[in-house]
Amino acid sequence: MIEEENTLISDDLIDEDDEVLESRLQQLATEELNQLTNPETSIPEGSQSSATSTNESKPEASKATAAAAATLEKINGLIAESTSLREQIDERKQQYLRLYADFENFRKRTERDKEEQEGTITGKILKKILPVVDDFERAQLQISPKTDGEASIHKSYQSVYKQLLKCLKETGVARMECVGQDFDPNFHEAIMQEPSPEYDEGIITEELRPGYLVSDDRVLRHSLVKVSSGKIDGDSTSPENTTEDSSAASN
Repeated sequence: MIEEENTLISDDLIDEDDEVLESRLQQLATEELNQLTNPETSIPEGSQSSATSTNESKPEASKATAAAAATLEKINGLIAESTSLREQIDERKQQYLRLYADFENFRKRTERDKEEQEGTITGKILKKILPVVDDFERAQLQISPKTDGEASIHKSYQSVYKQLLKCLKETGVARMECVGQDFDPNFHEAIMQEPSPEYDEGIITEELRPGYLVSDDRVLRHSLVKVSSGKIDGDSTSPENTTEDSSAASN
C-alpha cells in the first residue's frame, strides 16, 4: 500500500519545481505518518467490530509507522542532498562567471596593448619618412628645369613624391592646415612671433615646416609656425612716410 501511495505522490509531483516539491513531500510524508500512527481517526465511531479489528491490526500499524518514518527520513535526506547539489551548482556558476570575466578583461587588455605597440612602431617608421617628404618639397622650390633632360628627371622625382604621399595617406597620415588658425601648443610649435597686417594676436601667419596627424588624430609631428604678435593698424604711418610728409610741408 505504501509503495502504491508513493507512486501516486511521484506522479502528482513530477511537474512541481524544487521549492514546491520539497514542501509537498514533507507535507505528504507528515500526513502519511500521522495517519499510520493514528489509525483510529479513519474508523467510524460506534462500530464494535471495527474497534476489534483496529486492536488486532495494531502490530501491522506499528510496522507501517516504522516504514513511514523511514520513508520520511529518506525524503528529508533527498531534500538535503538536493539543496546541497543546488548550492554546488550555484557556486560553480559563479566561478565560471568570474573566470569568463577575467578572460574577457585579459583579451581586451591584450588587444589594446597590441594596438598601442603597433601604433608606436608605425609612428616611428612614419617619422623617419617625413624628412624625405620635406626634401622633395624643398627640391620642388629650388629646381627649375631648363632642358628636356632636366624636365624628364624632375618629372620622375615628382612621380616618386606623389607615390610617397599616396602611401602616407593610405597609412592614415594627414597633413595639418594651420595658417589662419589659432595657435595650439598641442599641434603647433612656434619658433617666431611678429606683428601681422592681416592676423590678430595668437593667429598663425606662416607654416615653416608642415605637421602631420595619424588616423586617430594623434600628432605624428608638430607644425613649426610663425605666430602673430598683434595686428598692425593699416592707417598708421611708417617713420619714413612721416619724414617725407614733414619735408613736403616745409617746402
